[in-house]
Amino acid sequence: MLIIDRYIIREVLKPLLAISGVLIVLFIGYSSGRYLSYAVDGLLQLDTLVSFILIKMVIALEVLLPIALYLSIVLGLGRLESHSEIVVVRASGIGNARVMRVVLGISCLLAVIVACLSIYGRPLAYEKSYWLKAQAEAEIELDKLESSNFYDSERRDRTIFVEEVDKKTGSLNRIFIRGERNGIIHVIYARSGRQDFDEENGQRLLVLSDAHVYFLGPGGSTDKVVAKFKQMKLRLNNSDSTPVGYKRKAATILHLARSNQPLDIAEYQWRLSTPISTVLLAVLAVIVSRTAPRRSWYIKIIGAVLVYVIYYNLTAMAKAWVEAEVVGKFPGIWWAQFILVVLIASLILFPRWSFRPAANKTSIGSGKALFHRLIRSARVK
Repeated sequence: MLIIDRYIIREVLKPLLAISGVLIVLFIGYSSGRYLSYAVDGLLQLDTLVSFILIKMVIALEVLLPIALYLSIVLGLGRLESHSEIVVVRASGIGNARVMRVVLGISCLLAVIVACLSIYGRPLAYEKSYWLKAQAEAEIELDKLESSNFYDSERRDRTIFVEEVDKKTGSLNRIFIRGERNGIIHVIYARSGRQDFDEENGQRLLVLSDAHVYFLGPGGSTDKVVAKFKQMKLRLNNSDSTPVGYKRKAATILHLARSNQPLDIAEYQWRLSTPISTVLLAVLAVIVSRTAPRRSWYIKIIGAVLVYVIYYNLTAMAKAWVEAEVVGKFPGIWWAQFILVVLIASLILFPRWSFRPAANKTSIGSGKALFHRLIRSARVK
């Protein structure tokens, strides 16, 4: 029996690794596109970009691993069904319950990993993400700026324009910097500038020559010269730019559990739902994977994907309803999981709905004969 169990595990794990890798690469490529443009424009350093990509990967795993397992079970077991190998397994005395137990063992192990990622990895990753975003607001690689281009920060609270950039010397000519703080707009114009480093704290500085500082008050007052500087230094890395304030996605699970705020409740229930969804989707995949021998199972794959898309959208909608106070703490987002449980129970009680092939004497007899031939050939070897 252990040989059959290992064989089933192998048929599930092989596509699981491949699908997980593909999904992670696709997600990282899609989500990092915006930050990559900042890096190309010189507004984001390479190490910051790499950190963003790694953080995005950690956040994505709690969603990508369950769908990867779901698809791998449909593919792996579906292949066994379509090639009649599952007939041999049943003929050896191993029923569907044994196959289900093997798959449940894999799904429970993966559910523990997903739970750790969702409960502990998710808040840590988002906390680091918020910190990096704040740091990126102050990061400018001046040697990558292009002439006569506007460069906006991510929050659009700072704009830099350089009329002329000398790539050979690294000097900047006719610089305009617009910033905003507490409703007051600051505008700095300098005849020239260059990049420098503060050796004491390692911060990068923008050294401006013949700088004029203006401001526009919140009441719409006219521009006014505040000061003129022969030389002015601006920090490009602001250590005070770390995020201030409460971020629910970076909050601990204990804090969310004690909160009565709708946004916190939705975040808390979402983190708990991911490992549950991992196990439920695995059970559903075992049922969906059953198809008649020598019958194409590509249709089942398409159907399985559609079922997952519907379930994921229902979960996302349930989370949005809790956040908008359309639904209370109970049923919260759990009604989406309840629908999935009802679907699984219906497919088990009414196997015809899952297109499960009816066992007949011919298939069982041929399966037993094939099984005995395999045993005899193994003895001969």
